[in-house]
Amino acid sequence: MFSEQDLRELAALESLHAPILSLYLNVDPRHQTKDHYRLTLRHLLGRVEDQVPRADVEAVQRFVELEYDGSGRGLAIFSSQSQGFWRVFSLAVPTPNLVFVGRKPYVFPLVKLWDAYGRFLVALVDKTHVRLLFYQMGELQETVELRGEPIKRHKQGGWGAEKLQRHEDEVAYRNLKEAAELTVAFCERHQPRYLLLGGADPTVVEFRELLPRPWRDRIAGTIPGDRMSDEGEIQEASLRILQQTEQAREFALVDAAITAAAKGGNGVMNLDDTLGAAAEGRVQVLLVADGFHAPAYRCTGCGFLTAISRETCPFCGAAFEPLPDAVDWLIATVLENGGQVEIVEGHPRLQEVGVAALLRY
Repeated sequence: MFSEQDLRELAALESLHAPILSLYLNVDPRHQTKDHYRLTLRHLLGRVEDQVPRADVEAVQRFVELEYDGSGRGLAIFSSQSQGFWRVFSLAVPTPNLVFVGRKPYVFPLVKLWDAYGRFLVALVDKTHVRLLFYQMGELQETVELRGEPIKRHKQGGWGAEKLQRHEDEVAYRNLKEAAELTVAFCERHQPRYLLLGGADPTVVEFRELLPRPWRDRIAGTIPGDRMSDEGEIQEASLRILQQTEQAREFALVDAAITAAAKGGNGVMNLDDTLGAAAEGRVQVLLVADGFHAPAYRCTGCGFLTAISRETCPFCGAAFEPLPDAVDWLIATVLENGGQVEIVEGHPRLQEVGVAALLRY
């Protein structure tokens, strides 16, 4: 199971003696066969076979073609055989198909997936039951169910009907209140980033109002279905909603960073300013346009970073070394400093500048 700790450990790793091969492969069985993704694998490895030792290429091929059990939708593989480094993550969500060779593991796609699907809870409620499903990276981790007090349905009419209806409403309310209390306790233990609710509309509305505001504010939406729904259908519906929710949240962060930068506040935009802020440990939230890549340059003497090619450092006079992918360095640095990284797709202004950030100070 992939975790945030895995992401931080990968981001902190840097090889000084041998390159690290990072490979992502979409193995989603809903859209392709084994032969199809194995052919894709060969094409990807062919692009970099002259950049890494043959042992790394063979290790990846051997795993995918002979050892992989086909249980996931995406694979992330990191290899540096000469250094004894080998990590494989089989993911419940599909990944892009790409390969990268560098001194650090290429974590860019994993950051994007964690943003959208890291930790979420689905609560399926009716007037007598609640079913909680906790997911991490799209993979079901834990299920809890609570059965409340039965509601007896009466066909009696006349003067007693109103009293019986009131009693049924009271029982339903108690059940929903217990369901909300269980949900809050579960959330406090697992700390999901998002909540999704399912069930009949009136019941969901009432249940939502019983949740404390901090958790109510994390509700991403409602899914079709109820506590008897198939787990696969619940998962698919949840992932679709989370993708939409994540984009709206990311756009709001980008707008805030750009506005702050324009006003001289706690925001920066463009690669050069963001590099400087990250090097100083000031970046709280890094925002990267999906697909943006650019080189940067680091002083071999004092470590000064710039997006502009220079012969010597203006501060210490030492030479510069290239960073092939400044975005990868930014992501690793921000994560190492306890910051947050957001990979944003489709925001027009961020696509123009490449990167932006909200700052701690």
